[in-house]
Formats: sequence, C-alpha cells, structure tokens
Amino acid sequence: MNDKGMKVRVFDMEHGLVEYEDIKTIRIISRDYNLLIMKDYLSVIGEIIGSVDIKGENVDISFKQIKAFYMNSKNVFNLMIEE
Repeated sequence: MNDKGMKVRVFDMEHGLVEYEDIKTIRIISRDYNLLIMKDYLSVIGEIIGSVDIKGENVDISFKQIKAFYMNSKNVFNLMIEE
C-alpha cells in the first residue's frame, strides 16, 4: 500500500496555482456542513463559504472566510478560491 498522502491544488487570482504534496487531511467547515477529507475519500464536488484547513507532515495552511469551489477525485483535491 502506498503511504503517500494526497495532492492539493489551490488556485486564486493573487497567487495563481500552488500545489502541495503528501497532504494527510483537509477540513472543510461551512455554515451548512463539516467535512474531513483524507486519502481514498470518495469523489466529491461542492461550494464552500467558510474555511478550509490543509494539513500534512510539512504543511499547515488555513484559508479563513473564503468563498470557493472544491473537487476531490483520485486523491487530488482542487480548491478554486473566488475573490
């Protein structure tokens, strides 16, 4: 079994596309729901108005009070932040 984590791609107008490797968890906190996405999680797509926390062994990033669209498929999580 592969112990590598997930790949995360974050896109916004300020920084462009930034990619992170070996991510262990992604927490999405919205006003309507909370999700904890980990490796081999089911495919999901949605819109978030809230916060997203991305955690890996060498990565700990938080996006607070954002409006964004996300998609998780085949251990690749895409986050497109709207300005």
